[in-house]
Amino acid sequence: MNLEQALLVITNAHGNEIPVAGLEVAKKNWSEFYTELERVIDQFITNDSSLNDEQKAILFFGTLLLAELKYSPALPKCLQMFSRGDSFLTAIEDVFGDAVTELTPTLFYNVAYGNTQALSDYIVDGHQAMYCKASAMEAVFAQYEVGTIDKAELGEHVTLWLAAFLALPSETNSFLISALADYCLQYQLDDFKSQFTDLCDKDLFDEDRFSQDEVKAWDRADAPKLIESGTIETEFNLVDTLNSWAADDYPSSDDEFDVFDSLMGEGGLLSNILYDENTILEHSVPVSSLPTVGRNEPCPCGSGKKYKKCCLQ
Repeated sequence: MNLEQALLVITNAHGNEIPVAGLEVAKKNWSEFYTELERVIDQFITNDSSLNDEQKAILFFGTLLLAELKYSPALPKCLQMFSRGDSFLTAIEDVFGDAVTELTPTLFYNVAYGNTQALSDYIVDGHQAMYCKASAMEAVFAQYEVGTIDKAELGEHVTLWLAAFLALPSETNSFLISALADYCLQYQLDDFKSQFTDLCDKDLFDEDRFSQDEVKAWDRADAPKLIESGTIETEFNLVDTLNSWAADDYPSSDDEFDVFDSLMGEGGLLSNILYDENTILEHSVPVSSLPTVGRNEPCPCGSGKKYKKCCLQ
């Protein structure tokens, strides 16, 4: 298979299909493939609504290959590409889906390759990326975790970020303040405790991301670090990751029927429920009363998980 054929395989991937053979050829012919990827990235940066489905496939798979190959020359393009709103129904979310929150920390960590200053500049820039700024912060904290930067340098970054978030109150910056407090606790940066606790009475925290009660408690000493927990993969494999996603998201139909039978069968917890018309009406909820929630937003059930990881499944 040559590169032209590999591009066809990648662009023709549908649904949860993973174009394994095409990705292998792309890696073997990386310089030529990156030229095509860079062209698509530039088009997206110029007009993020201009890509067709084939170009979106190249952008999705190609960008994640950057993380696998640790291709640091692409860092400026990546930061430009992710310098825009990234919540539900945005152009970034349309291309990358769950990867916006799940894989950008690994992408930024591996592509930055120790360039924490570039990540820090991205974080304090005035664009409206929310999840991706949080991912960039995670990438910097992970660099501290492996010893690329020391505590003093990390502290300088945190001071700069916090000042930037406080300078312009917004929902995005409330989310980022909460995320930053979480990371400082996770990495035991106790020098910032008083600054965050002083903010607790100013309604600046995103209670769904990290509440002011959690800030006041200031106790996450046992929380695993980002690399330790696997949130950031220093040795990232795109195909393995996507295969694991497919396995997690799509349980077998046999398993689903087994659960149903165990509940509804003789002696099951729900075996005596009669689904007659009156029962259905009594337990129905008007569609207009149901919450409208983006996949990356906190689940309305109150679990603390993202909607896509909870009741959306």
